[in-house]
Amino acid sequence: MKPQLLAVTRQRRVDRSLADDLIQESWVKVQTAVSDQNIENLAGYVHRTLSNTTLDHLRREKRRREIDAEVQDILSEGTYDISPERAVMAREMLEVVTEALNAMPERSRRIFLMNRIDGLSHRKIAALEGISEEAVYYHIRRVLERLATARAELEW
Repeated sequence: MKPQLLAVTRQRRVDRSLADDLIQESWVKVQTAVSDQNIENLAGYVHRTLSNTTLDHLRREKRRREIDAEVQDILSEGTYDISPERAVMAREMLEVVTEALNAMPERSRRIFLMNRIDGLSHRKIAALEGISEEAVYYHIRRVLERLATARAELEW
């Protein structure tokens, strides 16, 4: 049955290692559902669960890429126009970012810095912190939203 399950993930152009993870995640969902209810077409249920799990993962990854692109736009805005005024503005922005980061809960700040400064993946951070990858994503998102708000509040 595994080749059939891999084919389901391949339809969405998912690489083999991610496919294995998605199959495992789906299997846990199926096990929970089977114990809670009577499923007539188990093979169909497994395929549908894997398909939905794969789509959910791809949607989350797309949103993460969009957020990363927004952050890159914010961080790289006007980097070529360096003037004394821009230097002062950059110092003010750094102070605002530092204050916003310091105001965040310790765990959110730590997770954000591990990802953005240390370059650790969501999976690695999740393992280190003992939380899910989804929780890592939400900690990072919380910090990014606060930084975006702080930036918007700083008017020049």
